[in-house]
This record gives sequence, structure tokens and C-alpha cells, in this order.
Amino acid sequence: MASYEDILENLSEGLIAVDIDGRVTVFNQSAEKMAGVSRSLVIGKALKDAFRRDERLVEMLTKTLKEGRLFAEYEEKLHRRLGGTLPVGITTSQVFDPDGNVAGASALIKDLSGIKSLEAGSLRKERLAYIGTFAANLAHEIKNPLSGIRGAAQLLAKKVKDESLSDYMNVIMKEADRLNLILNDMLDFARPARLDKKPLNIHKVLDSVVLLLKDGLPPDAFVRAYDPSIPDVDGDEGQLTQVFLNLVKNAKEALDKNGEIRLTTRIITEFHLVEEGSATGKMVSVEVQDNGCGIREEDLEKIFTPFFTTKPKGSGLGMAITLKIIKEHNGLLKIDSAPGEGTTVTVLLPIAER
Repeated sequence: MASYEDILENLSEGLIAVDIDGRVTVFNQSAEKMAGVSRSLVIGKALKDAFRRDERLVEMLTKTLKEGRLFAEYEEKLHRRLGGTLPVGITTSQVFDPDGNVAGASALIKDLSGIKSLEAGSLRKERLAYIGTFAANLAHEIKNPLSGIRGAAQLLAKKVKDESLSDYMNVIMKEADRLNLILNDMLDFARPARLDKKPLNIHKVLDSVVLLLKDGLPPDAFVRAYDPSIPDVDGDEGQLTQVFLNLVKNAKEALDKNGEIRLTTRIITEFHLVEEGSATGKMVSVEVQDNGCGIREEDLEKIFTPFFTTKPKGSGLGMAITLKIIKEHNGLLKIDSAPGEGTTVTVLLPIAER
């Protein structure tokens, strides 16, 4: 029969308990993993000293201990020792001794990161569907008057003799052309893709992207760590070229003069993606990694939102279109980034059937 300690250690939830003086007495294995800290640095310490950055956790356990107030599934963020936060649900309770007196308090901590990821994905999917329909209608409504504006400016430019006024006409035409490109991006985002999927050597796609974007970078800026044994992927060459052009271009723009872009490919076995229409089993992983400026956490959450951009002349549709193409290939796109530490974008694609 399992002992009391074994049961606590094997809980999937984190467990933190304090005595009547507010000192940590229990800090199980799951709590260690969630907080990223060893129990040796926590056991015996005052709660407020052990969890300096988690003021809400300290407040809840203290109120439970001193006032008998209980908290059930309160959603908070737990700060991890090596940076970052983890969404958690916290449930507190009082601990009593054999005589029925309060001897301490405990907090059961549930990792909500998987649930939050699924919720965010579902909300993003609904939002993108709505914005896609809106964008298509808006683009069609703007395109006709925009063509008229550009045509009128072009006619005026031919008839106006004053060079300073001609310059204004040229500005109108240039900005009309730029707006037309944005509208085309909106239509690309909104319309269903017509994929011509075939067995495709992903290394050839990556090499063509490097060839197009290598100008302006040192010869050794691109590092290719290809696995020569990976099989073909099942993909549309034009669409996937657009994906990696966008990702590598973003990486290039994030670099300083000594920057580096690493392209890594490998085979992932027994991969399971719980999402409708996605593939399971073997997948090809393509990583686009740079050591540039990185992305702030608050921007990382919005990066796939259409029309969100941190670039002065960006349309904010590049990453939304990229994600859309990957989804249409039954793949997955993941971004890991931190300011000053660079960015790694991982694309998983299903292999072609033999």
C-alpha cells in the first residue's frame, strides 16, 4: 500500500503546505516542476520569502490560514525561477490536527497551460474566420475606387506642367499601389487556398529562400543544419515557399550586423497533434532560428492577429497568412522568443505518403 508521502509525491497537481507560522512544510515534485525550483530552497522558509514574486499565492494561503477563507480554482500566474510565468488554478484549504485545531494551510496547484493553449487556439480560429470574411468584403469594396483614384492621378500627372504638382501625383500613385498590395494580402488571407500538394523536398524550398534573401548579409550568416535522411513532405511548393520566405525575412530583419540565421531540419516520430484534420505519426520539423532582437511577451501573444505589426511599413498579415498556410497543410507552427535572446520558429509538416 502506498504511503502518505508517495501519494503526495505522485500527484499531478502541485501541493504547497505551510504550518501555523506560515513556513513551508510540503512542496511536492509537481510543485518543483511548475515553479522550476528545488524543494531544498523552499522547505522551512517563510511563505512570503519563498514566493516573493507570487503575491497572490501568498495572500490566498495567508487568508486561508488566518481567516479560514477558502479559494477554489482561482486562476493566477505562477512565476518560474528561470523566467516566464505558468497559468495555474489554485485551490486552498485549512489543515487541522487530530484535536480539530488549525495546524496550517495547503494550496493545490493545477497546471492550466494546456487548457489555455486550446482555448486560445479555439478563440483565434473563430476570430480569424470572422476577420477573413470581413477582410474579403472590405478589400473588394476598396479596390474599385482605389483603381479610379490611381487612374485619375495618372491622367493628371500627364497634363500638369508644374513639377512640384507632378511630385504629388506620383506620391498618390505610389501610395495607391502600396494599398493595393495590402488589399491583395487581405484577399490571400481570406480566400480558401487551392493547394497543389505533391511530394516535396523541403531542403530545395529552403535553399531557394536563402538564395533570394542572402543579399545584404555576410556569407556565413546562414547556417544550414539539414538532416539528409528526411523524407519528402506533402506540400504545395509555392505556398510553402511563401511561408519560409516570410519566416526567414522576419529573421533577417531582426538581426544586427553580426547576426546568424540557422535552418535546421529533422524527423519527428510518433507526433500527435490533437486538432481536427491534422496528421499524426511522423512529421518533418523545420526550425528557423535567429539570434536577433527577439519578441516581447505581450507582442508574442498577438503575432498571428491580422493587422497587428511592429514594423513601420508592415501590413500585419504576414504571420496570419503563414499560419493559415501551415494549417491548410495539416501542420503546426510554434514560436519561442524572448527580447535579446532571438527567436525560434518551428514548422511541423506531414511527410508524403509513399
